[in-house]
Amino acid sequence: MLHPIETELAPSESDVCSQAIKSGNWAFLSGQIPLVVESNSLLQGSIAEQTAQVFHNLSVVAMASGGSLEHVVKLTLYLKDMSNLAEFNREMIKHLNSPLPARAVVSVKGLPMDAEMQVDAIMMIPDPVWALAVT
Repeated sequence: MLHPIETELAPSESDVCSQAIKSGNWAFLSGQIPLVVESNSLLQGSIAEQTAQVFHNLSVVAMASGGSLEHVVKLTLYLKDMSNLAEFNREMIKHLNSPLPARAVVSVKGLPMDAEMQVDAIMMIPDPVWALAVT
C-alpha cells in the first residue's frame, strides 16, 4: 500500500508529485532543490549553502515520513556543474552519519527553477518497536 507524505515545512509540488511515498518500511523522497519554503524562492548563495538547504528540505520530509537522514540508504544527486561536486561533498558529510548512503551523481543540463542541484533519497523507516527495544 502506498501512502503519500506531505509537510508544509518543505517545498511541495503537490499538483505533480508527493514529497515522499511510503511503502512498507521504505520511503522514497522526491528530489529537493535549494528552495526556501518561507519565501518560495531559490536560496542564493554558495554551493555549500545551497547543499545545506537541500539537506534541510530532505530532513523535514524524512521526519514527516517517520525517519531521519540517518536512515537514508541511497541518494541521487543531479548537478548542473560537476566542478561543484567537491564543495557539495564537503557540506553533504555534515548532514549524514557513517556509513554514508550509496549514491549516484548525474550531470544534467537543467533543473527546476534553474537550480544548481537536486537530490532525492530512499530511506528505510525504522521500526518503532525495534527502536524502543535497543534504547
